[in-house]
Amino acid sequence: MATMDPRLEKIARQVIWWETPEIALSDQDDFLTRVMARGFWDDLRYVEEVFGEDALRNALKNSKPGVIDIASWHYWHRRLGIEPIPGMPIRKFA
Repeated sequence: MATMDPRLEKIARQVIWWETPEIALSDQDDFLTRVMARGFWDDLRYVEEVFGEDALRNALKNSKPGVIDIASWHYWHRRLGIEPIPGMPIRKFA
């Protein structure tokens, strides 16, 4: 079993406190979206360095409804050069 990055473990505990870091990091898109919505600036920069901009773009594309706030949604789309900015994810009820 690979050793977990201690800094990513700390970030995971902060943004997804109700799960273990292993579970939090197992869904990369969800983890990254939650960091983009709730992470500290230094944590955001570290996550971007580790995962890269393409992973952040993919996380936004696959964001679950209710995870990211509107201000973060707009900021990250502009920051990553994704325009036009799509509508936020919405819950669908069957």
